[in-house]
Amino acid sequence: MIARHSGGGPSIGFDLPSGPGTYILVLKLHWECVIDVGALGEITFPPGFWLYCGSAIGAGGLAARIAHHARFAERPRWHVDYLRFAGTPVEVWYIESEEKYEHEWAAILAGIEGVEEDAPGFGSADCGCASHLFHTDREDIFDIFSSLTGGEVKVAAAVRSGG
Repeated sequence: MIARHSGGGPSIGFDLPSGPGTYILVLKLHWECVIDVGALGEITFPPGFWLYCGSAIGAGGLAARIAHHARFAERPRWHVDYLRFAGTPVEVWYIESEEKYEHEWAAILAGIEGVEEDAPGFGSADCGCASHLFHTDREDIFDIFSSLTGGEVKVAAAVRSGG
């Protein structure tokens, strides 16, 4: 199933399954920005790659959740919806499973050299994780993450069309 947003500018889509799973949405910020992230207040986001860990267990699974994240939310529901106003989705790393791995994946990312938790509490209000959002400039981050998770994580690259 294609998770796609088409409205205002080029369409951004991902070819993802509609079943449940855990994902990391990779956003690229090209410049530093300050964003008011709801109850978290203003957060400064430096340029680079931002990795958001989440799960999609409900209706529509991975495809529906990432389609939501690919568009600009009129009323932001999740913290990542605020970051989406400045960041461009470039990849989704995912695994199909009824089991949620987002907390385990957040711990793995937190332990990788060159990966920073620059937004405490982001996406982790309902759990004990320090954050579900990580910042890095590493171009090899997927290879490292994949090796630490057993190599079963898949990648879906953003597909842009129109404009």
